[in-house]
Amino acid sequence: MTRITQIEDRGAAVAWSPIKSHADVIAVGSKDSGSIGFDDCGGELELYDFNITNGDAASPSILGSVTTTSRFSTLSWTTASPTPQFGMGLLAGGMVDGTVQIWNPHSIMNNSESLVSTISKHSGGAVSALQFNPHATSGYELASGGSDGEVYISNLERPDAPHTYSPSSTDNHNQGAEITRVAWNTQVSHILASSTGNGSTTVWDMKQKKPWCELKCENGGIAVSDMAWNPSEGLHLVTASGDDRNPVIKLWDLRASTTMPLAQLEGHTGAVMKLAWCPNDASLLLSCGKDNRTILWDLFSLK
Repeated sequence: MTRITQIEDRGAAVAWSPIKSHADVIAVGSKDSGSIGFDDCGGELELYDFNITNGDAASPSILGSVTTTSRFSTLSWTTASPTPQFGMGLLAGGMVDGTVQIWNPHSIMNNSESLVSTISKHSGGAVSALQFNPHATSGYELASGGSDGEVYISNLERPDAPHTYSPSSTDNHNQGAEITRVAWNTQVSHILASSTGNGSTTVWDMKQKKPWCELKCENGGIAVSDMAWNPSEGLHLVTASGDDRNPVIKLWDLRASTTMPLAQLEGHTGAVMKLAWCPNDASLLLSCGKDNRTILWDLFSLK
């Protein structure tokens, strides 16, 4: 594998631009504090152009930056543009202080006021997971999960006045542990999954305002470190184990069973950290782990 380009080493949350005309642009939100000592001096949000398509990838250029009141835990970017002033879509940051902050990337690039709104719904820790709905008709919907065990949906049709609500109509919707991942279904726009640090994954039905099912993915309080929906089959899901002793990837067919996985992938020798399912070939899954290995799996042969 050949390295194409890089920016200086740092701890950061990243999000690629979904805007086709700016496909080489990446947002970088600092996870490390800019201070020395006990004080949290906030973070920084930067936009870089990697210049890959024009053949000048050796020299990434910074397009704009803004200081933030808190450090980042996660980032998500959508093409949704409520007005022409949001020509670069909307950029959301899950912050260490428990807020979700919404920026206008176009304004960051033009060095103008870019913070559109701040959502203060989570309490008791960082916003640990974010994802905009990938469906064009629902691109204004942002799912967030926090270390408080709560999942919320924010409608950003008016980015300056977000409407935030729970995926459940009952009060008993806390998942009891940090939310490690939120993922919108690739085929059905009102289905969302959220995984937790206690080994469970809940599939939410936004139309019914209740859980559709709950998967007991791991035992003994082991975290589900990541998950991903099949890009072409809405009832297939994979989950990753954060257990160093049993670092497996489980494939679920929700039509067949919500209690037993369809298959397991074994190959990592340390906890599986991240998963990425190829959007153009559903037989290919990429995983990386604490064992410093990245594995490309063939899901047809399970190897």
